[in-house]
Amino acid sequence: MFCAPSGSVSMLDVQPGKHTVQFIPAANDHADDMKAMKQISFVYKPKQPLAAVKPLQFAGKPQVRIVSPKPGATVHGGFDLVVAVKNFRLSCGLYGKAPVKGYGHWHANVDTTTMGMMGMGTMLGMSCANLFHVSFAGIKPGQHRFFAILEDNTHAPTIGAKASVTLKVK
Repeated sequence: MFCAPSGSVSMLDVQPGKHTVQFIPAANDHADDMKAMKQISFVYKPKQPLAAVKPLQFAGKPQVRIVSPKPGATVHGGFDLVVAVKNFRLSCGLYGKAPVKGYGHWHANVDTTTMGMMGMGTMLGMSCANLFHVSFAGIKPGQHRFFAILEDNTHAPTIGAKASVTLKVK
């Protein structure tokens, strides 16, 4: 998912050979505009393919915790939602690829995690780092609940790996 005129795609876990990339515009509620979809085909012929990502085994279940801001804080002008992740490895290079056990990213949602397209109707964005900058575009002042949800490479939620914090937006 890109919110800019350009982006880059990692070739991590991509086998040499012919591939097709699709570009599908979507509304803010993540409804796809399939009529506007564009695609390109290419042949991936690296001199040295990247090593395949190996599944990870952890002693416990994946966990996410919101570190900042603290519950009840007042935020204005946007803020950084900071998480700590345990028993899970965040990876930008695997966005949109086949699931690999132990890897993924997280989604930031506001107020609910159940609206439209498996909760993506309230998704503010996604991150493969421990930080996501929340913009207040479309968010009215008042009390709001912000969520962090661990997801696999295909954007499917990691069962039970969710955290939330209630904040006052000024």
